[in-house]
Amino acid sequence: MSKPLLSIAMLFSLSGSVDSTASPSICDSDKRMWTLYKSSFIAKDGRVVDTGNHNISHSEGQGYGMLMAAYFNDRKTFHGIWSWTKTHLQRDMDPLFSWKWQPRKPHIPDRNNASDGDMLIAWALHRAAVKWSSKQYAKEASDIIRALQSSHLRPVGGEVIMLPGAMGFTFKNRTVVNPGYWVYPAMDDFVRYSRKWSTLANSGLRILSQNQYGKSKLTSDWVEYQNAGWQPAQGFPSQFSYSSYRIPLYMVWGGRKHAFNRQYTKWLKQNDTAWVDVKSGESASYPPPDGAIAISQLVALANGQRALKKGISVMPKGKDYYSDSLVLLSHIAFNERVCR
Repeated sequence: MSKPLLSIAMLFSLSGSVDSTASPSICDSDKRMWTLYKSSFIAKDGRVVDTGNHNISHSEGQGYGMLMAAYFNDRKTFHGIWSWTKTHLQRDMDPLFSWKWQPRKPHIPDRNNASDGDMLIAWALHRAAVKWSSKQYAKEASDIIRALQSSHLRPVGGEVIMLPGAMGFTFKNRTVVNPGYWVYPAMDDFVRYSRKWSTLANSGLRILSQNQYGKSKLTSDWVEYQNAGWQPAQGFPSQFSYSSYRIPLYMVWGGRKHAFNRQYTKWLKQNDTAWVDVKSGESASYPPPDGAIAISQLVALANGQRALKKGISVMPKGKDYYSDSLVLLSHIAFNERVCR
């Protein structure tokens, strides 16, 4: 039997991460960033469009859009994004979501989910339930969180991991995870449903400490546990790249301290490249996107290496969905966690 749904009053009393209490003279809450993002990447029907990836949509992007809409108190856009997500991505067999929608048919080529997308959507619904006192959003968030908890959290090597998806990541002798899927501030809010989320968060930091490679001491985007140890995952490039930019973003947003954050900013400053192969040392021949720079500024602000009054200088440009998502999320994390 499932536990009774928490009341909206309890959600209000327990949540401490929805609205920033920072001084507006220091912190930035420029709604023009959100206006540009909406006009550039969110269709009228609520679909968040990945302009850098054949105009597909995915659960991650829908979750990002919902988080932003809730933060900027844009209830109409939030409702539109959530309605499209429920209609086109939510699965029949559980409350989770197919990871990808493409413009051509079949629109859903793969029914598998992406657990970070599920988590982001649930977290956005939880925050919206608090902000707008919505019992419906609270129930929908609870359904997703409980389904994800029961099906994707697993013990591995003395730690608790979250499977990246229901299928394709567990094998006879190894388990594959993505460190960029640990959305620490979401896990903090999910603790009210189960302490397993706190255990998962703590495991994520320890797993990260065991997956720092090469001169840069960065993790591979995909890592696996086998033979009683961790290593870059078989079948994936051994690169620290776009997926893993989010690790320091989520750690700062969740109030975590880890040497990885400084290693990230050091690597970015010294190399100015989009990715590095953590095994061979090979680097991209082109620079990182603005989103990566915004996150490095966020880390510097959190570490006291950048004056608060400078804030994050990088702004969305309306051209690159993923980069602009990271930029806008960095501004939100700055307001909520650093600039108080």
